[in-house]
Amino acid sequence: MKRKRFIMIAASSAVVLIVMGLAVGLLSFKLDQAANLLDTVQPTTAISTEAKDETMEQDTARRLLHFVEEHPEKASITILRDGEKLAGQEENRMMPLASTVKTVIAVEYVKQAATGKINPDERVKLTSLKRFYLPRLDGGAHPAWLQDMEAKGRIKNETVSVRDVVKGMIQFSSNANTEYLMDKLGLEAINRTRANLGLQNHDPIYPFVSSLLIPYERMKESQAKIWNDAKNSNSAKEAIQAMSDAEFRRYTRIIHNKLRRDISGSYKNSAAITTWYDQEYDRMNTDRFIASTTAEYVSLMSKLNRRQGFTKAEQRLLSEIMEKQLMDHPENRKWLKHIGQKGGSTAYVLTLAMYATDKEGHSTELAVFFDDLDPIASATLPNMINDFKERLLHDESFRKEINQHIGVQVGR
Repeated sequence: MKRKRFIMIAASSAVVLIVMGLAVGLLSFKLDQAANLLDTVQPTTAISTEAKDETMEQDTARRLLHFVEEHPEKASITILRDGEKLAGQEENRMMPLASTVKTVIAVEYVKQAATGKINPDERVKLTSLKRFYLPRLDGGAHPAWLQDMEAKGRIKNETVSVRDVVKGMIQFSSNANTEYLMDKLGLEAINRTRANLGLQNHDPIYPFVSSLLIPYERMKESQAKIWNDAKNSNSAKEAIQAMSDAEFRRYTRIIHNKLRRDISGSYKNSAAITTWYDQEYDRMNTDRFIASTTAEYVSLMSKLNRRQGFTKAEQRLLSEIMEKQLMDHPENRKWLKHIGQKGGSTAYVLTLAMYATDKEGHSTELAVFFDDLDPIASATLPNMINDFKERLLHDESFRKEINQHIGVQVGR
């Protein structure tokens, strides 16, 4: 019997963008358009069930398994199948989350919307989002979302709904939308929800768009003069490296508030980040990024999968934000009860957290995080993850192979 296919579309041009960014020195932090391999589906152009050679898919999925097994210093993975541990490797090691952390922000939105604290249909000015947008530092995610909103007629009088802002954060991984929502929902509330979700081995969530401007803010403050990128850059890097995590987060809040008030854009223009941001800053920001573990995120995926701890109203909102785009495809509706996921990437990091329940009642939760990747791995791993994910959901023999290599051996 021909097995069912999980419909995905690969944004291959985004992977090329990572390689180009590293090769010619383009800005590369938070290239989350590349993560659209993991968290965006385009149903109108989805691959057909006959489009991919299954032998190639099997080889690619197995290559991912072997990479995880052979590079424990770079990879962490946790998998649950029907509530039982299928696999685990380095699953309690803290690793940068990239945009996978946005799942927690989505949960906080759901809780506030379900209780009427915020209105999902409230209109948000595009200029309010633009204040938090740093060009060339999100892999084109925010412009792509705006283009999609325009094409769908969702922009009215230069405004969009809060609902669409959240979808843009999850489905397109817009960093500007994320930072706006941190302001709208409140960082204290977001971090309180993080704790209530049981995510204890998890860094505090802070405004990570704002963190990119710390070199400018830190040197301007300490030297009480106009930032000179050529003269101050080395001193700024030394200062950032010497910062404690608490001080680093304190600066992000200061800068976040300045961006929120930056109606004219003069603050961003003065900072002129595109003139000085380089790969060293990129690496430092990645190393500082909000971190957690695959064990924690599989636990979160399990709660989402089982609707554990969510009211009916919250469940409906979660489905709309986390699942609807995948479930809109008729091929997925044939065999899946529901599925949701969020991925993320930088030039060095690739992450994915996913949950699914099929119509036979089988549940699957996966979290896989990679760090310290070289350009080749950054370019090739996203496609491997997609094929790995398909086989994990469909293929019992492959699940046994996963268990044999990186799981608790059957019969122990």
